[in-house]
Amino acid sequence: MSHIASAGGQIPLALGIRERPGFDLFVTGENHEAVEGIKNIAKGAMYLWAQPGNGVSHILLAACTQANEQGRQVAYIPLADHSQLDPQVLENLDNMDMVCIDDIDAIAGEPAWEQPLLHLYNRLRDKGCVMLIGAHDSPQSVNFQLQDLKSRMTWDLVYHIKPLNDQDKIEVLQRRARARAFDLPTDVAEYLVNRVRRDLPSLITLLDELEKGTLAEQRKLTIPFVKGLIKTS
Repeated sequence: MSHIASAGGQIPLALGIRERPGFDLFVTGENHEAVEGIKNIAKGAMYLWAQPGNGVSHILLAACTQANEQGRQVAYIPLADHSQLDPQVLENLDNMDMVCIDDIDAIAGEPAWEQPLLHLYNRLRDKGCVMLIGAHDSPQSVNFQLQDLKSRMTWDLVYHIKPLNDQDKIEVLQRRARARAFDLPTDVAEYLVNRVRRDLPSLITLLDELEKGTLAEQRKLTIPFVKGLIKTS
């Protein structure tokens, strides 16, 4: 699958997201300002950062989905996979309406990537294109070798994506379940969040297992049924 998505093309998924990664599946929690800013961005750059599993990739992919549905030319580059890519992938992207560079901190200290990224940032800024950047750390803390690139990352809006609370995680699980056309009762969702696992990626993986289990057994999800599935998994 190509790592570049343009209008009418396929947008690659990330973090095990099976559903099309739209804003309808993203629970904003304390991140309303950042999410609304992303939804409405018309030009310029925005830098989003958070520890893994807190939704930065989902937000970038949701922005790609929204722009793609609006008929805009979109590129999404997941630099966590940069060992499988060539820096030339960053060339000729300034004809896009939106460029999303995810996991930018993964290439910190690698001149072969930092220099093309700096040039891309400058070209997009000159053309008034949108550039969305995702990372696991603040721009000041990422160990870029090029100081010009490091400074560029602070020129525009920077948002720290805050973790969701337990109630928000319950909402995430229920939205995902509805997107897959099966029911996740609130008491079961509360049990998963409060008694089983707390981090969201693990909860979503567990949701995959529960979906398979309920389909195989043709039974509704109840706490006793979930306990049995977890013990046998």
